[in-house]
Amino acid sequence: MSGAIGRSLRRLEDPRLLRGEGQFVDDLRPEGCMHVAFVRSPVASGRIRAVEGGIVAADLEGSCRPLAVHLTTPGAVSPPRPILARDRVRFVGEMMAAVVAPTRYEAADAAQGVSPDIEPLPAVITFEDALAEGAPLVHGDVHGNLYFAGHRSYGDLDAAFHGADLVVEGEVTHPRVAAAPIEPRGVLAQPDGHGVTVWTSTQVPHLVADAVAECLDLDRRLVRVIATDVGGAFGVKAQVYPEEVLLAWIARRLGKAVKWTETRSEHMQAASHARDQRVRFSAAVRKDGRVLGLRATVWSSIGAYGIRPFGPLLDPLGTAGLMTGPYDIRDYEYTTYAVATNKSPEGPYRGVGMVTAVLAHERLMDLVAARLGLDPLEVRRINFIRREQMPYRSVTGHPYENGDYAAALSAIDHAELRAQRDRARAEGRLAGVGVASYVEYTGAGSSTFQGRGMDDIPGVDTARVWVAGDGQVHVQTSCPAMGQGTHTTLAQVAAQALGVEPDAIVVEQTDTAAVGPGTGSFMSRGSVTAATGVFRAATLLKELQAENGELDVTVTYDAAQAAHPYATHACLVEVDRETGAAQVLRYVVAEDCGVLINPMVVAGQVVGGVAQGAAAALLEEVVYGADGQLLTSTFIDYLVPSAGEAPSVEIVHLSTPSTVHELGTKGAGEGGTIGSTAAIANAVADALSLSDLALPLTPERLHRA
Repeated sequence: MSGAIGRSLRRLEDPRLLRGEGQFVDDLRPEGCMHVAFVRSPVASGRIRAVEGGIVAADLEGSCRPLAVHLTTPGAVSPPRPILARDRVRFVGEMMAAVVAPTRYEAADAAQGVSPDIEPLPAVITFEDALAEGAPLVHGDVHGNLYFAGHRSYGDLDAAFHGADLVVEGEVTHPRVAAAPIEPRGVLAQPDGHGVTVWTSTQVPHLVADAVAECLDLDRRLVRVIATDVGGAFGVKAQVYPEEVLLAWIARRLGKAVKWTETRSEHMQAASHARDQRVRFSAAVRKDGRVLGLRATVWSSIGAYGIRPFGPLLDPLGTAGLMTGPYDIRDYEYTTYAVATNKSPEGPYRGVGMVTAVLAHERLMDLVAARLGLDPLEVRRINFIRREQMPYRSVTGHPYENGDYAAALSAIDHAELRAQRDRARAEGRLAGVGVASYVEYTGAGSSTFQGRGMDDIPGVDTARVWVAGDGQVHVQTSCPAMGQGTHTTLAQVAAQALGVEPDAIVVEQTDTAAVGPGTGSFMSRGSVTAATGVFRAATLLKELQAENGELDVTVTYDAAQAAHPYATHACLVEVDRETGAAQVLRYVVAEDCGVLINPMVVAGQVVGGVAQGAAAALLEEVVYGADGQLLTSTFIDYLVPSAGEAPSVEIVHLSTPSTVHELGTKGAGEGGTIGSTAAIANAVADALSLSDLALPLTPERLHRA
């Protein structure tokens, strides 16, 4: 048998799903199961006078705590999130009551019959609203509507600006977006002796179990969480929601199973959104294009609450900490604001923090080139961290283990892209070429989360490999699959260690009663932390002798540091002169994800990620009215890309094995999104000679440009 790692196998999990044999939350129908529906706030800010009917906040008193976020980050504030709003509502869609009925439809009808009495209060929706002097406070104890205001300075920025030949300034705005997976959220809870079992569509089953135990004051061993098949997630399911806690409480209260399946409009209202950021930057630049120093201010609209386990810090710290990207910039200063607003809470979404950082530093590179009349590619080359500088610690502390950023840039035929653009322009068409280079961090361990003060995240992941009674090798990890091909890649890793074929391995979805502890599937952890744990456990299993006991090995892996994939994206875009619509004509990615466990799966991740990044650049935006009403609650108003809008993607694979762990892999799940938003935005800017960029670049906006 040839090595299992590196083979482009078809996904082993797909036949079962294609036959309709998947087990998603809504497929589970235990006998006697009741259905839950929620009464949600119709206003963005208000004082609750009364809620009559159903289960209300007063019913939870003494038996269900609010959802707390445990942060040790100096200066950060994250008020506990009530499971059901008691005195105040803070965003449209916040839960106020729950009703239980024999069917989903009866529950929905009963919820419509509950009419809460709310005194509307002024709401703050934008950065400007929330930070204005005398603005209404989202929380009385969050002064100035700032969950967090951070400031850091590295090097000697004054000297950098004093020695500069020019100063280049700019601003980028990333819209509020929704992950919008095919399957919205869903929860089924059932009493289990003195405890409870929860089936949920989640990326973080162990974190859900921790929170349920804490909120219900249960011994952690009495809470079991099972991740069902997950129909897409992209980060929106990488957190703990009040619905998961409340379903567990109701199940124990009633002594029977209860289920809730989210509607699409509920998802758009109450599931976490992402991005909603603005970055203003100023760079000290030498006349040859070298950036000597950088100053950035980051605003992030966090919404009504910080989420568990991240609090309000994900985007504010992530974007500010990665603003220097793949560039050798040693003098840097940032100020970052986490702003409370009367909108749905912000959470992780593919490329969290990094998408906006890349949008900013790649806009900067193009602006420097334009101001100095230089080639944008050469400006990037002169600023890149060089291969011989590796390993390299960025000015903000990110330890890049290896990489050749110039090689990724050179792997793309930019001359041909420019020739295609120039031919289009000669025909009178509005065409532009955009480039984006980036480095990301993936699969971080406990030290990263402890360093950020995020105490609810263990940072470790656990893998279990055993020989079951059927004689087959089974694998389970704390990182559940959510559609990204995890079962196939982990089977390949186990097969490599055991010397068998991947189809001889059975990979199971996560069950906290069977494997733990763990962090979960986010931050591109699957091919790094989960895979390393599986490889080590399978290697130990092979060494065991049957006479020494059961063939069952568990390994908990804590990465010493993150792994750092990188890439360059380039594209050709045309803007229609009459309609303002932008179309991607060609898209190329040169990426280095280290060792590729399954190149075909990686390619799928890149292509899907590019589609989502393109949507943020051109289509998608969660829009609220001035009164805080959500104006994009359906797919009629919120535009997700179809196959027609998703660009075809050409991929060049580079491979510099990571030195962080023995597999040499680097995370591959987010890179397509991280680079594509900036590349497409820069291409449109090239076509229309734009400077500052406020996304999405919709036909209406471009028609006015």
